[in-house]
Amino acid sequence: MINTIRGWFRFSVFIMLLLIYLVGYMIRSLFMGRSLENGLRMRHSFAHVLPKLVGLDIEFKGTPHDKPALYVGNHRSYYDPGAASMYLPKSVIVAKAEIADWPLIGYATDLAGVIFVQRFNKDSRAATREAMAKALEDGYSVLIYPEGTTADHPTTVNFKPGTFATAIKMNVPIVPIAVEYGHERDAWVRKDEPFATHVALFLGKRRSKIKVRYGDPIYGTDVEEFRDECKAWIDKNLLEMQEEYGGVDWPATSEPYLK
Repeated sequence: MINTIRGWFRFSVFIMLLLIYLVGYMIRSLFMGRSLENGLRMRHSFAHVLPKLVGLDIEFKGTPHDKPALYVGNHRSYYDPGAASMYLPKSVIVAKAEIADWPLIGYATDLAGVIFVQRFNKDSRAATREAMAKALEDGYSVLIYPEGTTADHPTTVNFKPGTFATAIKMNVPIVPIAVEYGHERDAWVRKDEPFATHVALFLGKRRSKIKVRYGDPIYGTDVEEFRDECKAWIDKNLLEMQEEYGGVDWPATSEPYLK
């Protein structure tokens, strides 16, 4: 019972904090105009304040690349980008198009330059790769999840090749990121579980543990070899972090995204 109350209270804190940041952004926009830089500053500050208020313990290992790169991570939950981008202030995130329709969150992510992709639409995926290339040309890094969906398997599921082809075309490195949670119910994979319900469950624990590891930049010339090398690094680090937790009983119930 106490966990449920705590979870919904912290979810309310999340919503209130988001509202405060959005109002602040709109007020600043009256004087400074709307810009991606202002949106990224808002996201960066929000990402650092939120964990302190809702009981998130986030441990980092490794150092992000100091030049534009493609950051590729495993995908367990809606919070993956929030944790992974805390030390990526000049980066844009690729996310599923459905998020654009979420109240408040959709507006906030749009302000922060999120590239929305319709995962089942070939033209949208092609447009996303073009937007990624444009962001890299403009000096921004890009954070993307090539599994295409969240998963509760011990290691990653299928990686789609488009991200790796873009990195080769743009001659930029891929920096692998591994994000691991301390409890198997921290993954949001059930299609019948509403977002708010899972957030309350996730935040209901006294402290929620998250580990984030940044790898060294990897360059490639062959798409399949490039993909396999990045996937192997992430899988290895996921297993190591699970061991550090004393074991995480991932149930492997999610279906890989095959489109």
